[in-house]
Amino acid sequence: MARNSIDRFSSRAQNYDRFRPNYPAELVGFLRDHIGLAATHTIADIAAGTGIFTEQIAVWGNPIYVVEPNSFMRRFARRRLAAFDNCVFVDGSAESTGLNAGSVDLIVAAQAFHWFDLRKTKIEFLRIGKDGTYIAIVWNTRNSESKFEAEYEALIHHYSVDYLQVSQRKMGPPDVLAFFAPEVPTYQEFVHTDRLTFEQLQGRTLSYSYMPDEKSPVVGEMLDALAGLFNAYQEGGEVRLSYKSRLYIGKLPTVDNTGALPKTFGA
Repeated sequence: MARNSIDRFSSRAQNYDRFRPNYPAELVGFLRDHIGLAATHTIADIAAGTGIFTEQIAVWGNPIYVVEPNSFMRRFARRRLAAFDNCVFVDGSAESTGLNAGSVDLIVAAQAFHWFDLRKTKIEFLRIGKDGTYIAIVWNTRNSESKFEAEYEALIHHYSVDYLQVSQRKMGPPDVLAFFAPEVPTYQEFVHTDRLTFEQLQGRTLSYSYMPDEKSPVVGEMLDALAGLFNAYQEGGEVRLSYKSRLYIGKLPTVDNTGALPKTFGA
């Protein structure tokens, strides 16, 4: 992960922790069942942020390395996960986790894979994974199907700084499939819907790294526009924001006994 992709979340960590959505229980259950998780399996949550997804899998009781390069995000993750003694916090990135070679049975990346240098990440995942290690890539992707959702997406496009350059929408299925190649991952979609008060909608909007932050000269204008949108569509003091929760899960090809990468790597 490039330094600017790490630092850009420093001022947003609190809003990220308070207002970002979690992930459908059905997705978490599917992940566990699909890999046949055993109590002895070790997990690495890469670019774990404030631990939103980590919290949902920490209840399994497996040892989890919570790998996060941003100290502000990691601080909130420590607070969120304070009740879980199976979590070990690591200052590391996808490209350089700091974990021992062959130490992990499952690697997960929730809402973060689009930030990674994929070639360096694939090398690192091959290094830290045991033979047969699973990789799970998870995203919550906002829908724009309702009138409110479509106008909210338009507002984001209008005020964003670099939305299309840095958001998950820059990365399509071919990029993910190329990462797993020559293996083919399993793909599943799940439905996720939130009902948000204005405070929650505002906090979630300010948590996006591509939106003006609270020091920006246009943040007041943006929040006024957001309030107008909320008031136009709210019912009972809430608006509905839905997501398509996407899960890719598969295995990376293992290295041979010489340590060489598969010939198809990087194709």
